[in-house]
Amino acid sequence: MKQSFFILVFIILSKGSFSQESPLVLYRAALAQSKLGNTTAALDQLNTFIAQKPDFDSSYYLRANIRYRNGEFKDAVHDLDKAVKLNSSYFDAWYLRGLTRAELEDYTGSIHDLTKAIHLNGKYAKAWYNRALAKALLNEYSDAISDLDEAIDLNPAYVQAWYSRGYWKDVSGDYDAAMKDYRKVVELDPANRDVYIAMATANYLKGDHSAACENVSKAIELGSSLALELKEKFCK
Repeated sequence: MKQSFFILVFIILSKGSFSQESPLVLYRAALAQSKLGNTTAALDQLNTFIAQKPDFDSSYYLRANIRYRNGEFKDAVHDLDKAVKLNSSYFDAWYLRGLTRAELEDYTGSIHDLTKAIHLNGKYAKAWYNRALAKALLNEYSDAISDLDEAIDLNPAYVQAWYSRGYWKDVSGDYDAAMKDYRKVVELDPANRDVYIAMATANYLKGDHSAACENVSKAIELGSSLALELKEKFCK
């Protein structure tokens, strides 16, 4: 009799537990579908899950992530608004909203969100890199270069950060400093065709036409069709 009583209690408690946890099954299924690339199924499951459990911050983030990858940037921002409202310390949500706002050309908003992300985790080099891009697109070149300094300090092998810092130094007219960064790109990624075109442009602008021709020829050697178009200009 005593044993039967405990079995009955276990069954009752188990049913209650399964009932409470059941919405999370949808979330986990959506997460799995998203990883498999089945975005339509993932979104359907997330929509059902959110209707049942509207206060789960990660569900809004996951839906935003899918929408971001689908190019649905406004809807993604809407979801991320909810995620950060529910959890103001949600680094991933602030970071993704910063990227998404940049896609919408809201560079001021992007800087705001990426600044928040950096405050939460200042060791993530990509956050500094993406904030630098937003600043550069607002013509804040000096601040952009400072952010790229941080990105490179955190990840000295960050090829795109070296390239971007060189490019924005180039745009600012500091060709010699730009060339130092471009040479670092070559050191890290010798097959990078784009950096040789950037080097050719910097050398040409500072009056070293011989070096510019050498750079563009190297880009052609690496298979750059753009370099072929530029050869006549740089190799007069």
